Amino acid sequence: MEFLTWLEQTEFSTWLRESDWGHPIVLCFHAVGMGLVVGISFMYCARVLGYAKSFPLAAFDQLFGLAWFGFAMNAASGIVLLMAEPRRMPATPAFVIKMILIAFAGLSLWALSRALEGKRGELASGVPTGAKVSAIASIVFWCGAIVAGRLIGYTIGPPPA
Repeated sequence: MEFLTWLEQTEFSTWLRESDWGHPIVLCFHAVGMGLVVGISFMYCARVLGYAKSFPLAAFDQLFGLAWFGFAMNAASGIVLLMAEPRRMPATPAFVIKMILIAFAGLSLWALSRALEGKRGELASGVPTGAKVSAIASIVFWCGAIVAGRLIGYTIGPPPA
């Protein structure tokens, strides 16, 4: 806990909390990263669920690099945002829920890729049930993570004494 107190009192953390530009700029990077990773994930899940059937699943292999870039942007900007409130954020239920939902979203995408392993060319004959369930779960988890992330600003507690 001493480390978090020290981190909260650094010049960088203070600047993030108190400047007119620090927090909004980092939050913009966070939003762009989220748009990339969640947007591409949604498109992939929608394709698996039957939308845009003419778009080959193999084309997503190129987009996944961009999604990983978005995830890296989110991770880096998320750590910076956490540095602004290192003691308050982990005590905020919306933050904890967001982190759990992001982990579940990633696991559901992994399960989706496993369910489609070796079957990508055969989807014309039908999508495996496990792939559909994983795609729906991924969409639900990402939506939940976005909502929980938005709720952080409204539910975070007062600064610790």
